[in-house]
Amino acid sequence: MKKRILIDASTVTSQLDGLSHYILNLIKYLPEESFQHFDYSVLVNKGLQRKAIEEVLNDPRLHVIEAKISPIGPKRDWDMFWFLRKYQRSFDLVHITSNNFPFALKKGVCTIHDITFKKYFDNPRFTFKLAPFYMDKVIRNALKNAKAVITVSQATRNDLINTYQLKSSLSDKIRVIHQGWEHLVHEKDADAGNGTEPVLAGSDYLLYVGTFRIHKNISNLLIAFRDAMRSLPAEKKLLVIGSEKHLQPKDLDVIRNINREGKRVIFTGYLSQASVENYFQHADAFIFPSLSEGFGLGVLESFYYDLPLLCSNTTSLPEIAGDAALYFDPYKTAEITAAILSFYEGGQGLRDQLAAKGRERLKSFSWKKNAAEAVKLYEQVLQQG
Repeated sequence: MKKRILIDASTVTSQLDGLSHYILNLIKYLPEESFQHFDYSVLVNKGLQRKAIEEVLNDPRLHVIEAKISPIGPKRDWDMFWFLRKYQRSFDLVHITSNNFPFALKKGVCTIHDITFKKYFDNPRFTFKLAPFYMDKVIRNALKNAKAVITVSQATRNDLINTYQLKSSLSDKIRVIHQGWEHLVHEKDADAGNGTEPVLAGSDYLLYVGTFRIHKNISNLLIAFRDAMRSLPAEKKLLVIGSEKHLQPKDLDVIRNINREGKRVIFTGYLSQASVENYFQHADAFIFPSLSEGFGLGVLESFYYDLPLLCSNTTSLPEIAGDAALYFDPYKTAEITAAILSFYEGGQGLRDQLAAKGRERLKSFSWKKNAAEAVKLYEQVLQQG
């Protein structure tokens, strides 16, 4: 008799973020042979609509369960309590694919993507005063009660072991399963007709994709670029895919100072995927200055689009980028500046070298491999009983 697996996709959002990519590609790339042994069900939020989601769930072998589940916070625990009370006995194993392992769930599998909140807490979707305390309790609960924990990098596994001082009985059940990149192939054509935003002519900009969140470190990037541009040709720019809307006043002051004699920092606002691809294809290099990342999908994006990578040397990023990046300490603006100048001084030879190493490094990652390793873990957990 087939074992029944529930994969939690209730945290997938209408605008695909990194977590949504992880969940949907895990489901999309479930090994064909695994359907001989498992019946898969997927929990999704009622009314969620997006082409990419619909395409993944269109597989007739998947049983889709719709329920109203809050994505995060105490309300989610309440919603999951009632959901599990109704459905848990219908499944042999439940995989909670986000950090938010429910207090009502015993056993099961949990994916912990990062514990960035321990150092950098500024999530605008989750702002009540006790939020860090609550999130800490959620992680502790997952480490204690899940039968197995997946982390998306060795760096995150190490963070969990060191932060929570885990004994071997708990650390031994943490498995590292890296993420993949194949979603980028499918995104190319997802909304190709909607890319009406203009693309900068030529290849005269560093590309940054990010948000105003503290750990994304745009403040130091802006200062570093301001200092670097004094030694760069006037046509060289920093292009940010994102909005300056939520930046701090001090960051806006830096931008005004940079752009005083000509627009050298450009924010695109929200773009269609086709336009994002165009900007990747025309950039000089991709710069990734994060202070903390659980994995760092932007690294694989850079490699996929054949872009040289200038990268932070913290947390998971060296683990993912390997020898295919020009590294800097993201806490030191002078090092970011030096990396930018070294890149441009290195000329085409350095660009070609970094791009070639990136292409080779990309071969180490795959959503197919991710899903296969997750299913293997399901088998091991079920055998344990």
